[in-house]
Amino acid sequence: MTKVLVIQAHPHIDNSLSLTVGKEFVEDYKKSHPNDEVVIRDLFTEEGVPALNDVTMIAWKKQKFGQEMTDEEKETIKKHDEWLDEFISADKYIFINPMYNHFLPAEMKQYLDLTAIARKTFKYTPEGAVGLLTGKKAMHIQAAGGKYHSEDANPMMDLGSVYLTKMLNFYGINDIDNIFIEGADENPEKRQEILEKALQDAQAKAPKF
Repeated sequence: MTKVLVIQAHPHIDNSLSLTVGKEFVEDYKKSHPNDEVVIRDLFTEEGVPALNDVTMIAWKKQKFGQEMTDEEKETIKKHDEWLDEFISADKYIFINPMYNHFLPAEMKQYLDLTAIARKTFKYTPEGAVGLLTGKKAMHIQAAGGKYHSEDANPMMDLGSVYLTKMLNFYGINDIDNIFIEGADENPEKRQEILEKALQDAQAKAPKF
């Protein structure tokens, strides 16, 4: 069975363009892939993404050298392993987020830090780092108030999309597609038109994903 992991990095608000298009994509995907397992990982729950803090670093060091850990350190390692194992076990990934100041939400960045683990998602070799998650694919659904991917725009100003793509490449994932919902703040009178076009993109791409 194919496992699809939906990584949703968005506050729980109404009328979100990225959440609306993301929901449409996931629902259409389920219709065309009824036997696949779809798991939603919401990064904006009260629990949030496991932190990379002092406790984490100490726990990793103790784990590496086989030293006794405190209960807090053991629980920290357990949470990290659960999230990492979930990520590694997926065959396909759907990332859903708004653009924040030309980048990803902090929760998405923290999630990528959580999954960038040597010997798990990549490994070091004499020739450099090599990704271990080959053969997988990803879809990135992102809304932005301005335009960054139209013919007259500069896509390099969308640093978040560039970063996500590079990190997935680092993991060995090269089959990546995107749905960008852009310009609704620049042109509020075209908001519905922009949304409708993105929904059509989702409906067209979901069955093929």
